[in-house]
Amino acid sequence: MKNLSYKIKTLFFCFFLFTFLGHAQNQAIQDSLGNLIQTSSIDSIKAEALMDLAWQKMYAENTEALDLAHQGIKTLENVSSPRIIGYAYTVIGVVHWVGSSYDSAAYYLNKSAEAYQAKNDLRGLSAVYNNLSMVYQNKSDYTKALDYATLALKTSEEIGDEKMIGNSLFSIGNIHYLLEDNPKALSYYRRALTTKNKVNDKHNLQKIYLNLGSSFHNLKELDSAAFYYSKCVMTSEELGDYKALAIASSNLGNFDMELGRPNEAYQHYLKSQEIYQSKLNNDYDYAVLLHSMAKAQLQLENFPLAEDYGKKSLALSEKIKDNKRLSAAHTVLSDIYEEKGDFQKALSSFKMAQSFRDSIFNLDKAALLADIETKYETEKKENQIILQETELSKQKASNQRNLVLIFSLLVILFLISILFLLNQSRQKKARQLLLQQKEIEIKEAYINAALESQEVERKRFAQDLHDGFGQLISALRLNISNLNDRNGEMEDRIAIVDKSESILKEMHTEIRNIAFNLMPATLIQFGLKEALLEFAQRMNSSGKIQIITDTQEMTGRLSEIQEISLYRVIQEWVNNVIKYANASKITIQLVRHDIELNLLIEDDGAGFDVNRLQNSSGNGWRNIQSRLKRINADFEIDSHPDRKGSSLIIDLPIDKLTIAKEADIMV
Repeated sequence: MKNLSYKIKTLFFCFFLFTFLGHAQNQAIQDSLGNLIQTSSIDSIKAEALMDLAWQKMYAENTEALDLAHQGIKTLENVSSPRIIGYAYTVIGVVHWVGSSYDSAAYYLNKSAEAYQAKNDLRGLSAVYNNLSMVYQNKSDYTKALDYATLALKTSEEIGDEKMIGNSLFSIGNIHYLLEDNPKALSYYRRALTTKNKVNDKHNLQKIYLNLGSSFHNLKELDSAAFYYSKCVMTSEELGDYKALAIASSNLGNFDMELGRPNEAYQHYLKSQEIYQSKLNNDYDYAVLLHSMAKAQLQLENFPLAEDYGKKSLALSEKIKDNKRLSAAHTVLSDIYEEKGDFQKALSSFKMAQSFRDSIFNLDKAALLADIETKYETEKKENQIILQETELSKQKASNQRNLVLIFSLLVILFLISILFLLNQSRQKKARQLLLQQKEIEIKEAYINAALESQEVERKRFAQDLHDGFGQLISALRLNISNLNDRNGEMEDRIAIVDKSESILKEMHTEIRNIAFNLMPATLIQFGLKEALLEFAQRMNSSGKIQIITDTQEMTGRLSEIQEISLYRVIQEWVNNVIKYANASKITIQLVRHDIELNLLIEDDGAGFDVNRLQNSSGNGWRNIQSRLKRINADFEIDSHPDRKGSSLIIDLPIDKLTIAKEADIMV
């Protein structure tokens, strides 16, 4: 078959391992992976990044890719994930495959299979079996290749993965293609295509189209071959698969050459050449393409251009040291020189082509011996690898023991931390209970002060009744007795009545004073502002004190508990100022704002020690504190023993005011 060896090498092997990453060689991706490798301290992430970068570079820079893959394998020492281990061995196996190290590729792919078997990852196993099939296809061991491809198909059918089933069918088709059973190859390719379309999996369809075209091409069914080559070109352009596009374009050129259309063939070759020059780096494939372009220009009798392509193909063949390509390049150059009439160069090139053909035969025999030696060296290396892995296993066991020890220490530290936190929590609760106890004691003190205040009020009320009403009632009784004794004299009787009326007026006034002290009616009916005015007026009427009130900024009523509490505080403070500071003038200012109420009481009496007052246990001061606390008021006292005058400033936030029930009001 014409060009069969080229097709076998380039057409379908690009389908290899498409089930894994399918990365395009992209510099931005490579840079990102390189940065991740440098910065990551997590072995699993670093190993996976090394393998991803090796995958990116395996075609263009296979040696560097192999170094990266081995670094990734070394990084696996502290990685336990079967998925990452399986993936790493798969990548290094593929990189060896690309470098034509098929025994090493098979070794690492089998390691990958072991990792996936440990995890029971059937999808991973199916992919690895497909890859092993491809390796043995390259080694021309088609029995093993078919065994692995069949295993891959069985595994993918077991998990019902249609995409993997399509991959396995494609791999089996490749084996029949290599065995030159094109009808059977077509059967599997069509089944693979049907499966892919069934699940709408467009990934790698172009490669199925390419191999369908190649099979029809071999069967000389040129219309079908042209159809699938065109489908491959269209799909490759859509998916950005430049290698498949380059191969399909080259095959279309070969197709036109067979039909005697060198002009059309050359256009296809040019398209393929553009891809190799800008997107791909494969000297072997490019040497084959340049050879085909030289033959096309030879048929077009463009001898200078044909010679140029032939020499370029020869240069690349010398670079890769491939005797088959060297023989082909010298053969086409011999034909070109013969057509140009340069028979000396034609003969020289012909002899060179013949010598390389002879060397191919000798190399084939040498290859058999080299294969035996390679197997020996591979076995030796594998034994070394096993020894290294044994050492690694020991190291891993030691690391695991260390991890157990570290974990135990962490657990102990965790338990100690828990005990410490529990102890802190108990201490915190004890402090909270102590604070609550103190608050209860303070509240009890306030209640006791209130009760004592009530007792004082009762005693004062009883004293007022006894001292005031007792004398007045006794005087009234004497007057009434005198009135009964004096039956005759009208003037005396009228004088007694007048005196009794005067006593009754005094009794009325005394009752009003007592009632005012208990609860001013003005406070209940008209509010704090009017009650303060009445209080100041009563105090001023004594002539001993001058109280000035400023309540113009006080608008509206407050809650009952607020008004009573503030009134009692003012009353208590004023009485204390008169009693202890000997003040002659007191100013009371009451201002209400949107969010708070301000009360200021200033006097011109003697100053006092504020700290001493605040530490006092007197009922009057405790009553003031209790009432202000009840309505959430803040207060400040400004006074000093060496300074005349004192001030009481009270701030009462409006939003904190509460309305107490009538039974809760302390008078």
